[in-house]
Amino acid sequence: MLYSNKINGFTFLMLVCFIIPFNTYSQQNNNDTLALTLESAKQMALEQNPSLQATKLGTLSAQYQLDESRGNLLPNLDIGGMFNKNIKRPVMFLPEDFTGVPGGMYVEIGSEYNYRASINGAMPLFSPALYANIRANRVDLQRAEEEYRGSKIDLDYGVQQAYFNALLAKESKEVMKLSYENALDNLEYTRKMYSQGLVAEYDKIRAEVQTENLSPEVSEMRNAYEMAVNYLKIIVGISKDRPVKIEGDLSEAAESYTGQFQVMEPERKLANNPDLRQMDLTMNMMKEQSKAVMASAYPSIFAMGNYNFQTDADDLKISDYHWVESFSAGLQVSIPLFQGFAVRNRAKQIDVAAKQIQLQKDYLEDNLRIQLDNALKKLNVAVEKSTKASRNVELAERGFEIAKTRYTSGQGTLMEVNDSEMALTRARFNLLQAKYEILMAIIEYEKYVGREF
Repeated sequence: MLYSNKINGFTFLMLVCFIIPFNTYSQQNNNDTLALTLESAKQMALEQNPSLQATKLGTLSAQYQLDESRGNLLPNLDIGGMFNKNIKRPVMFLPEDFTGVPGGMYVEIGSEYNYRASINGAMPLFSPALYANIRANRVDLQRAEEEYRGSKIDLDYGVQQAYFNALLAKESKEVMKLSYENALDNLEYTRKMYSQGLVAEYDKIRAEVQTENLSPEVSEMRNAYEMAVNYLKIIVGISKDRPVKIEGDLSEAAESYTGQFQVMEPERKLANNPDLRQMDLTMNMMKEQSKAVMASAYPSIFAMGNYNFQTDADDLKISDYHWVESFSAGLQVSIPLFQGFAVRNRAKQIDVAAKQIQLQKDYLEDNLRIQLDNALKKLNVAVEKSTKASRNVELAERGFEIAKTRYTSGQGTLMEVNDSEMALTRARFNLLQAKYEILMAIIEYEKYVGREF
């Protein structure tokens, strides 16, 4: 016993030594900064987005519904049993002609106790309504699968949009930070020049005002970046408290997307647009449902079978009972004759609903074609803006360097430096915005044509 206690105590000590570092390591991992790329964000969203998972379950439900309708074609077997005690036994009336008794008479029949076990079976041999339901459920499964595909495309678009928003906010924050650092450098230099009596007090005041004006803008850019990252966390499924670092470069992403982007004429016909395809499948399903309703007015044939095992007795001595078996099999034919025009009216209701969806589809298709053309136009404009903005950034950088050189050599003014620095900042923002617009136009186009990631 002493040896056993020592072993248990040693095991407990080893577990404590192992678990404490492991828990500490897990907590550190949860608090580690997550480097988030576009591909990792997409993958995490696919695995964790609850809306997408719910849509996937809808596909599974449609599959089970189809399996259920197919199962109706298989034999249906029921096993039943019955025990009955006749408190007052049933009677049978005998006519006067048969008994010779005036007015006739009646006699009790049956026993006090009755037992019966039965097996009943049925199987459809010809049932147009069942066949039509199976076809309708098969189309409904296709519609559910298309809805899931559309949800993935929408999620992909949402993740990319949120990611590029965060990337734009991140690089805009860096541009504003760089502008603020330039203002601090100008302020420091101007103060030195003022202390030496080389510039007027006005220049020092102007440099201080310029720096103070930029400080709240830096804070605003920082807040905008944090808000964009938090929104991305929501879509991807990351805890709000988990620190995240956005990886990537807006210009590189725009260059990569532009290099891979192609306009395919078959895609421009919107044949793969998930919304339009869902509407087509919904109309097909309604057509099959209308056929199923009409098929309920057609004859149906079922094979029937029945097996009984029963006995009657006036006591509860089951071992002495005489059990009787009976078995029957046959066909059951059902021919609907008149149902008050209900079948026809139900079919007409479905046909009207299908026509409504057709009108909605035509309207949506026209809008999508316009939006598709607009996306391509926005892409062309954004590419042109990007080319000019890249050139403007080069010119603005050159102008800023010249202005600083002129100011430090005493040939220029602080106003020239501030103006050139503002022009450089504006040019950098314009370039970022142009790159962002390129990416937005491409992912918008891909969403409309139904490209999957």
